[in-house]
Order: sequence, then structure tokens, then C-alpha cells
Amino acid sequence: MTRSISRSLAAVGITMVSFAIAASVSSAQAPAAAPVSRAQLLEAHMKDEKSGSADAGRPVFEKLCAGCHRFGAIGKDVGPDLTTLTSRFKRRDILESILWPSKIISDLYQAEMLELTDGNVVTGMLVRENATALLIRTGENPDKPVVVTKARVANRVTSAVSLMPEGLIDALPHDEIANLLAFVSAPAPEK
Repeated sequence: MTRSISRSLAAVGITMVSFAIAASVSSAQAPAAAPVSRAQLLEAHMKDEKSGSADAGRPVFEKLCAGCHRFGAIGKDVGPDLTTLTSRFKRRDILESILWPSKIISDLYQAEMLELTDGNVVTGMLVRENATALLIRTGENPDKPVVVTKARVANRVTSAVSLMPEGLIDALPHDEIANLLAFVSAPAPEK
């Protein structure tokens, strides 16, 4: 009897191993899923506006957004402060602003593009301007604004493109996007 059980287990073990190998081979040969458009992403997240975990969204915010946006006690003041976001905008508006950051740019956050006489370009938010210089906060180093003397500026234009990069969340799994939305829709953290 013990032998028949051992043989049965061996047969099951072989079947399980064969099944696991077949599954890994077929998944390796399966074509990659077609990328989801931003419009499809928007619609998918609007089906359940209560999805996501605010607690799980905090690390996503800290990684992707806090370098430029303040939300309560966390983040920096380069882009708009998101602390009172939900008092002015709905979840759909918030996600649209993340997916298409250049669609609507507030005058307060309009970037300046400065082409310098040496051919370099400085793009950022104008912090202060006087008769001889511009103080520009760049996305690369928001804590240390750059001083550009007006004598070095060959061309100055207001950018039609947001400092917030397009495609910021395109590669995130749906649950992380839902968590991020839940986090910025929750009361702002105090620490």
C-alpha cells in the first residue's frame, strides 16, 4: 500500500512539474499585452472611483510626486500645492491632470524657457526677476534656484509644456494608480 501511495505521489509530482514547465513555456511564448492608451486608463479608473488604498498610495506619491508637489506636510513647492485638491477638483480632473499635464497650465505655474547666448537652455519657474537677473527654479534641482543674468539670455519664451513630465504614471500597475488617487483624495498627512 505504501508503494502505491508513493507511486501516486510520484505521478502527481511529475504531472505538477510538467504542468509548471508547460505554463512557463507558454507564458514565455505568449505575446505581450497591447499597451493601454491614456484614455483607456482614465476610463478604467473612473469605473470605481472609491478604489485604492490611501496608505498604499503614500509611497507612490513620495516616489513620483513629492519632488515637486506638496501634499500636507510632505513634498516640495515647485508645482501646485495639492493639499486642498479635492475641495476644488473631482477624481477625474485629478487623473486627467496627471495623464495630460500640459492640457491646462495655471498662470502661476507657467514655465519660462531661457535660451542662453552659449546655446544652453534653462527651463523652470520664475521665482523672482530684477533689472539684471532672473531667479529660476528648475525641476532638476528645485531646492536651489538658478540665477541667470539677463545679459546671458538670447531668447525668452513662456513654455506651452508643463514642467510635469508626460507619461509619469503610464508604466504603473492599475492598483498603484488607484492607490495614488486614493492618497491625494484623502485628508492631507500632517507628517
